[in-house]
Amino acid sequence: MKCKICDKKTKIWYRKLFDDRHGYTGYFDIYKCPNCGFAITNPQITKNKIINLYTKYYPRQNLNLENIKRSNYKKIDRFEIWKKGLLNTCEYWIKEKSKVLDVGSGLGYGLLRLEEAMKCKAYGIDPDANAKRFANKFKLNFHHGFIEDNPFKNIRFDYVIANQVLEHTDNPIRFLNICKSRLNKNGKIILSFPNTNGLHRIIFGRNWLHWHVPYHLNHFNLSSIKELTNKSGLKIEKIQTITPNMWTNLQIRRILSKPENGIRDTFWDGNNKNNNTIIKSKTYSKLTRFLENNNYLNRLVDLLGFGESFLVILGIS
Repeated sequence: MKCKICDKKTKIWYRKLFDDRHGYTGYFDIYKCPNCGFAITNPQITKNKIINLYTKYYPRQNLNLENIKRSNYKKIDRFEIWKKGLLNTCEYWIKEKSKVLDVGSGLGYGLLRLEEAMKCKAYGIDPDANAKRFANKFKLNFHHGFIEDNPFKNIRFDYVIANQVLEHTDNPIRFLNICKSRLNKNGKIILSFPNTNGLHRIIFGRNWLHWHVPYHLNHFNLSSIKELTNKSGLKIEKIQTITPNMWTNLQIRRILSKPENGIRDTFWDGNNKNNNTIIKSKTYSKLTRFLENNNYLNRLVDLLGFGESFLVILGIS
């Protein structure tokens, strides 16, 4: 397979990974580019399948919206967010009262946060049809589909943000070029996505939580994101790694749960009934309690550049 970024030939890295969350059947390999470090999932889910795949397998169709209120999103305690490792969330890096396009807005929680806490004019895009119900309830500016559809076409934005989206795109260079075309003169693109040189990947290898095949098509390290940025005519204004503390707990749970190919893990649906043996195990309890009481360990790992997620702010060069 050829690298999507530098066009060099890739080499096999990991074989026979599978969907360890939602039960999509099949095996997938990871190929890595020895030149820039970019990695790619093989086979790739085609764009025509993505909408049906996310709508069917992602656990949003049965979400109860009754307890979700706009008032829940009015306050932000930035120290608590930093301590929990949530500063990899793109909207925390924008200025208030901005015009923002959230690409891959998911169900729409971020759009509510942008509108209520940040006083922004927010617009969202996502391929999951389940998000339409959320958008209709809260009267959000929402497009079901992709940024390539050119929604909200007469609007230019102060920020285009993409939380954990770049790894899902079929063509990262084209994706960034389209994002760039939607910016105003001084606009910024803010991205977050998993780091293949993060500590958890180094320790757990093929059992890393964020391979997340087949949904993650792309996998990035520092070298590959720099190469991608250069190819897209953008400049990196800020880059750092950040580990959400919850990601560490989920990684521990992933190791203990020993998932099987084709079996849906209902934990990801918000149903813990089938996971009581894991959640209540002494090993899991001790490890998660230790991490909760020592959450600054993740902040140290982040500072050393081995955090689980990149946070990248890009400007027009």
